[in-house]
Amino acid sequence: MKNKIINCLSKFVCLVMATMIFDHSVNAQLKPISSDEYVSELDKKVSAWLDEFIVPGAALALIDNGKIILQKGYGYADIKNKVTVNGKTGFNIGSISKTVAAWGVLKLVEEGKIELDSPAENYLTRWHLPESEYDVNKVTVRRLLSHTAGLSLHGYPGWSPSDTLPTIEQSLSGKNNGPGDVRMIMEPGTKWKYSGGGYTILQLIIEEVTGQKFADYMQAEILNPLGMTNSSYTIDDKILSASSLEHNGYGEVIPFELFTAEAAAGLHTTIEDFVLFAMASLNVPNGLVADQSILEQSTIKLMTSPAPAANGRYGLGYGIDSIQNSQAVLVGHGGANTGWHAYLRVNQQTGDGFAMITNGGSGHNVYRQAYCDWVNWKLGVSLGNRCIKTITPLLINAIRREGIDAAIARYKKMKETKSEDYFFSEGALNNFGYELLRSNKVKEAIEIFKLNVEEYPESGNVYDSLGEAYMVDGNNELAIKNYEKSISLDPENTNGVEMLKKLKNQ
Repeated sequence: MKNKIINCLSKFVCLVMATMIFDHSVNAQLKPISSDEYVSELDKKVSAWLDEFIVPGAALALIDNGKIILQKGYGYADIKNKVTVNGKTGFNIGSISKTVAAWGVLKLVEEGKIELDSPAENYLTRWHLPESEYDVNKVTVRRLLSHTAGLSLHGYPGWSPSDTLPTIEQSLSGKNNGPGDVRMIMEPGTKWKYSGGGYTILQLIIEEVTGQKFADYMQAEILNPLGMTNSSYTIDDKILSASSLEHNGYGEVIPFELFTAEAAAGLHTTIEDFVLFAMASLNVPNGLVADQSILEQSTIKLMTSPAPAANGRYGLGYGIDSIQNSQAVLVGHGGANTGWHAYLRVNQQTGDGFAMITNGGSGHNVYRQAYCDWVNWKLGVSLGNRCIKTITPLLINAIRREGIDAAIARYKKMKETKSEDYFFSEGALNNFGYELLRSNKVKEAIEIFKLNVEEYPESGNVYDSLGEAYMVDGNNELAIKNYEKSISLDPENTNGVEMLKKLKNQ
């Protein structure tokens, strides 16, 4: 089944997706060193990680005891023209857009224009949730913010610059490039289930309540007052002129993506601006933010505290990460869109923070290494298996040097001899296969999907993906065979059912 990199928290959540695969090289506890010494060491590591994971560029900021100790760009925004990343280079930050959008909602709550526990329907006239077996009045603003409203639609793929973007209402009704409409699929208030669609409802609520475009409201009421004047939910000429290019897992330039679902996925920012938001999220007076009165400290505390039914992992727009073997609780979010990866975590108890943005399909590997290293330095603890490297970049380099057969042989050898040092998973292979497919390397994609079938023969998803690759290659007979196998293993695979009908009717 097609696994696009979409703004979302992935199967374990984008907010924690960011911490699933880290590096053993940072597992050993570091000796106590000063911030200057640490920044000097980290500088060298970041450049090495960019090379290792085939990511052209990144920008990183660190906060230590309420002060910014690092704010720097690494690598390239545009390799061909030798444009390096600097403090004003723009990056999309994926689902961290939700965290910033939550500030916009909570500002309206403070002003008495929205009530957290009122039904979302009270504020909607332009679109309404479809009828279902569940009570629509239980879909409250608080539950939308905390992903406990029982809604569908995990995340969004983007649109290309040549596409005509749908309206918010059209997107909510299913015209959104793939993921379907937003509807109630479980009892609201009973379970945490990530829904980017819920944040598109919040985007619409902001427009309904204020009478303004979402992006205009956010610029005037949140971004500009925070000093984030080079950030925007509107991708205009100013934003594009300062933006990095975006790249796939091969480090190749890919088309720029646009989003109707701005609140869920559309914020573009720079590291200079991003660190200002990190400082504001610390919820302590610091003197660096242009306007400290945007939200009350009590409101930020509410946003960064566990919400009901969120299993302690999520507040109102913020993910909550309790670090094992320590007393630390870090709050923030992760973000991923095709070609972009970003990560934010702050420790409100100590005034420390980590913010990183990257411009490559494997950028999550870079910030995971950096974050794991930083946690080790700040807290003196290892994140253990959360620090294991992904195997995918090794496969990419092996394909480049020796071809697909050698790459697969390398994978099998590494799994046999280095299983504790690298992260091997069905999802990683599946995503890599789609990277190849998107790069028109169809034959190589087929071989990777075949490897995934060999490794995970009881998964319906791997056969679905192989079926799609065969379909792209024009081999309908094998496409049908694999889709049929996928459906036999996973009868609820609606994508496979639809593709099978399409193939058999040709």
